[in-house]
Amino acid sequence: MSPLPRRVLHPLVLLAFSLLSAFHTWPLLSKLKGHVAGGREDVLMNMWHLWWMRQSAWVDPQNPFFSPLLHWPLGAELYWHTLSPAKTLWGVVLLPFMRVETAYNLVLFSTFVLTGYTAWLLLDYLLRRADFPPGLAAVAAVAGACVFNFSRYHLSHSVAHLNLSALEGIPLYLYFFLRYLDEGKRRWLAGLALAALYTLLSDYYYLLYIALFSFLWVVAERWRRGPLLSPDTLKDVGVRRAGLAALAAGLVCVPPVVPLVLHMFPAPLAIHHGDSDYFTDLYAFFVPDTLSRWHESMPDPAREFAVNVVRGKMSSNAEEAGTFLGWLTPLLAVFALWRGVPEGRRWAGLGLGFAVLSMGTVLNINLSDKLSPVVLLLAVTLLVGWAPAWRGRPWHRDVVVLLGLCTLLSSRSPLTAFEQPLLVQVPMPYVVFKHVVPLFSRGGMPVRFELLTTLALGVLVAFAAAHLGRLASRRGTWAGLGVALAVALVPNLEYRGQPLPMPALPKLPPVFDEIRFAPMPAAVFTDHVVGQWEQIYHGKPVSFARLSRLPVREAEMLESRIFRALEGLHGSAGRVTPEEREEMRRFLKENHFRWYVTHYHHPVRHRFVVEELGGELAHQDGYVTVYRFP
Repeated sequence: MSPLPRRVLHPLVLLAFSLLSAFHTWPLLSKLKGHVAGGREDVLMNMWHLWWMRQSAWVDPQNPFFSPLLHWPLGAELYWHTLSPAKTLWGVVLLPFMRVETAYNLVLFSTFVLTGYTAWLLLDYLLRRADFPPGLAAVAAVAGACVFNFSRYHLSHSVAHLNLSALEGIPLYLYFFLRYLDEGKRRWLAGLALAALYTLLSDYYYLLYIALFSFLWVVAERWRRGPLLSPDTLKDVGVRRAGLAALAAGLVCVPPVVPLVLHMFPAPLAIHHGDSDYFTDLYAFFVPDTLSRWHESMPDPAREFAVNVVRGKMSSNAEEAGTFLGWLTPLLAVFALWRGVPEGRRWAGLGLGFAVLSMGTVLNINLSDKLSPVVLLLAVTLLVGWAPAWRGRPWHRDVVVLLGLCTLLSSRSPLTAFEQPLLVQVPMPYVVFKHVVPLFSRGGMPVRFELLTTLALGVLVAFAAAHLGRLASRRGTWAGLGVALAVALVPNLEYRGQPLPMPALPKLPPVFDEIRFAPMPAAVFTDHVVGQWEQIYHGKPVSFARLSRLPVREAEMLESRIFRALEGLHGSAGRVTPEEREEMRRFLKENHFRWYVTHYHHPVRHRFVVEELGGELAHQDGYVTVYRFP
């Protein structure tokens, strides 16, 4: 059977991933209006991003990376913030025709369709390059693309993080990058540069991911041909093309990077995440997370482990625990390596390397970072036994057997020191990595490196599907295509999540009409990102801003007593001097704060607003409490 024409194949792939995306994100498409995917704080912030990008680009043209409508009266800088312009710029196009939550839901849905398609482009090219028939390559690439697209990482982050869900730029960049290294054509160079820019505008750290991946790929390729530290390195065609690729991508990314550099000092405050807060546990690669469809059907110890990962390691952020790689999916990767994959060791090494980085600064096994030295013995045994450079040496088998015996005997009874079990922390490469690679010491998340592990896993699964399809094709072409396509069922079933939460958005009470139609100047003091979302409706400046990193220039204002009292209760109790009372009331009046909207009613705060600030209660219900200021 001759393969379908490429002009027909591409729409079919897009249709296939649209249907699969609808399945994995259900009931998203059935609740586009009045509901929002995830409903987390970050989602409310992302909806505001869509609205703000339209305001700044069309309604009132201005710098989109500075909003005078937040942290009023100072304004909020959005440079070191997850604004994700590649996705939120769609607000300019969509919002005139639909509600903001509908636009957000569609943009989120598009990340799954586009990621599936771009991953398919990459894998289809790798398979055709390996001389698989075009039809079989196209079908097998679907299986590998499902691994990356519907990974637990992607599905878990879809409940909260639009920027982290925008994965489509990563495989698209690698597709152009590898084609340029292979062919050296200018169109692939231009493509990789634009894909790098798109990746940067989706999430800043993803640009570092693809830069690190590209560097390691080129180093491995150079080692295959000869030493890296050699005069011949600069003459190597692959190295020279990689240099041109880095130059092209760097030049295209200069415009958005320059403002980041200019606003790097003083360093913005990492108010939500530190440099190594979230890391994965070795067991977490093989135990479904709490958002997985398999979670409730797992044995009690596995369920308890998954819950404790979120509770103890992820500060209740369940989306960061989405590191489950599956059970059969990794076995398919092993099968592919056994059957043969071009650069298979490289893909496997990169996947394992990024998995190691995702484990953070110290090794965690079963939620413990205090481990027996037997773990180190086992690691040394595996390293010596696997290392290709040592195989065939006269001493190799003897040393491996000796190390294996020592490991086995040591595991049968605890290793002790001073009559107590000896437990040690095993440092991991990330503890050095974060200080060597720029920016990771300022908020890099090690657990998210597992994303690149899923990419390498997807490549190997695509080859597994192709090999199985080739074996089955002995009974006919259709049998081979059917078997290759059936492989896609494995990740789609293993990675399936619970129904995507689609909470209804709150209905705003009539008092918000009063705020909306009030003449300017007028501003709203508020205490939560919900108040930032409400700005989409009333359009008035608000005191609150949900920022990934807080610029130092804004921190001083937020530490004033009135902000601490009205945003977080801190400062609303205790004696208020007449001077403080007069200063706070003057601040409200001079900056035209006419309302205080709080989403957390508390008697102490109520007395503070009424007695010290002179506010009067305008509205109160189960959702919101609103005060007016004179």
